[in-house]
Amino acid sequence: MKLHCDITLPASKSESNRALMIAAYGGFAPDFQNLSDSNDTHIIANAINDSQQKKCTIDIADCGTAARFLTTYLSCREGDWLLTGMERMKQRPIKSLVEALLSLGADIQYVGKQGFLPLQIQGKPIRGGKVGIDMTQSSQFASSLLLAAPMFPQGLELELLGEPNSMPYLDMTLAMMRHFGAEAERNGRTVSVKSQSYQSKSFKVSSDWSAASYWYEMAAFCEECEIKLRGLSVPSLQGDSIIAEWTKSFGVCTTPFADGLILTKKPFVKQPLSFDFTNCPDLYPTMAATCAGLQIEAEFTGITNLCLKESDRVKTMRMELAKLGSRLLHICSHNDHRIVMALAPLSLLYGPVSFDHPEVVSKSYPHFWEDASFLCDVN
Repeated sequence: MKLHCDITLPASKSESNRALMIAAYGGFAPDFQNLSDSNDTHIIANAINDSQQKKCTIDIADCGTAARFLTTYLSCREGDWLLTGMERMKQRPIKSLVEALLSLGADIQYVGKQGFLPLQIQGKPIRGGKVGIDMTQSSQFASSLLLAAPMFPQGLELELLGEPNSMPYLDMTLAMMRHFGAEAERNGRTVSVKSQSYQSKSFKVSSDWSAASYWYEMAAFCEECEIKLRGLSVPSLQGDSIIAEWTKSFGVCTTPFADGLILTKKPFVKQPLSFDFTNCPDLYPTMAATCAGLQIEAEFTGITNLCLKESDRVKTMRMELAKLGSRLLHICSHNDHRIVMALAPLSLLYGPVSFDHPEVVSKSYPHFWEDASFLCDVN
């Protein structure tokens, strides 16, 4: 299989979502280039706009980032809101964040099951101070508090408790906060943020390394390739940029050019591998599909929290990869964008693959099927 293509990757929704929250806290109009057009980013932007009503129901659908970031945002704004989402969102825990906010003086009540959405939030000013947050389930709990911290009169001293997960995302949060004028520093498990208003500045959102991972997977499946991925750079704020290092084991080479990176392929020797997803959980579906497709034995660690994503990703990947070898491979999406995009490249090896809900990719990569239209033509 030979593959030559030139791809303009989608913008990072992680950077976009944080930039939107910072602009909302700072009270300035966003001056951002290359803002993500993903469903998740639209949900956050619309929710921020809806919150101007002071009293309403805010439905964040299936956006976990919105649930976490908006819980803090609404808690420290004057108003009365019901924060809710789809049924799957009501199964994803938020107790650690709510408990930390309650200890800072927030007024939040569970409408249904304790520890989960929906939440009734009576917003009011929060002074800040010292608090701990359990990082075991998600780094976004900490990022949510930190994004708001410059607006607290007492700032924030945040102690990171439990097993740290996705730490590059926390460091991304801090780097972006500093870009907009915040004084925020992490010293081990303690993060200190001073009370200081954000400053309006322009910001260019980088292309998304999570989206790039599916092209690295395709490169791994090729005998020969030249794949231009525009908008990527190294080093990157995004932890998923480690995919460039990991896929060297599959013979994928990464070379910078003026507007991004070029992927090429060289021969490689199959050998048992191991990968730790503690800091980059979104890469698990990609790497699981790649190793399965190449029939490479691999040990995966740092996958405990994957059951808390849009689907139980370990269970889902095991279920769908078991179908490999079927004459017509039909994949269930499980309403999970990363499952679909990780499994789609297998058509390069196994022939036609169909999906029950291919549109779920719009959550993070709306033009995936347009960019990868050739996957639909594999015979």
